[in-house]
Amino acid sequence: MDFINEVYYEVNRSEIFACWTDISRGGIFVQTMHPQLVGEQTKLRIRLDQNQKFYRAVGIVRHRLEWVGMGLEFTHLHPAARELIEALGCLA
Repeated sequence: MDFINEVYYEVNRSEIFACWTDISRGGIFVQTMHPQLVGEQTKLRIRLDQNQKFYRAVGIVRHRLEWVGMGLEFTHLHPAARELIEALGCLA
């Protein structure tokens, strides 16, 4: 699914607002000027559609581009979020 939407990710028990630009049932790319280090586990709250609902997820940073963002592999994704992503055809 390639479009921009909101995400909050946790750093030192604080949530940081960002946008995501790519998502699949396997992971997400989060745009941020200060990405986490590769290998770090990160808690997320992801908005997938135009309603105000956020879904919880946990991921491991697998790719990092300073001043651009980070790619995370999901280790946990809320079941309803997984269903929505699959229904929209984001199977990678």
